Amino acid sequence: MNKDFCHKCGECCKNIPVDFDNRLICFDGIQPLTSEFEQMLIPVNKTKNITFCSCKYIENGLCTNLNKPKICIDYPSSPFAYLPDGCGFYGEIFIKQENIKQKIRKLKEEIIHYEALVSKDKSVQKIIDHHQAIIDKYKPYGADNW
Repeated sequence: MNKDFCHKCGECCKNIPVDFDNRLICFDGIQPLTSEFEQMLIPVNKTKNITFCSCKYIENGLCTNLNKPKICIDYPSSPFAYLPDGCGFYGEIFIKQENIKQKIRKLKEEIIHYEALVSKDKSVQKIIDHHQAIIDKYKPYGADNW
């Protein structure tokens, strides 16, 4: 991502969604919660199984942590990153999400086509399974509804 889009407001570091029960960070896509990252978090608000946390190193919208973990340095690295309202990355992320959704829709169309052929040619099932495996990777982001 082009870091010039960052407004340096620190809002992304004040509302980090974490699923402590499943040890997941729902911040830059869905990633495992490491003990290093967990030590930086201050729980602020809890809804069902998600706890919104603030980073203890954020001051006046800027990070004071000299040893930032990779997830912070690379943020946002995923088209499914959590973005706070007004984030400068929104436009870039939106375009990347739409490109992925378009690819998933195309794979679904191809599956429908190949399913019609599977009764005549059993080798087509491998293509269907491959396409479905790609689609399944995006299920946590809503691929079933694209």
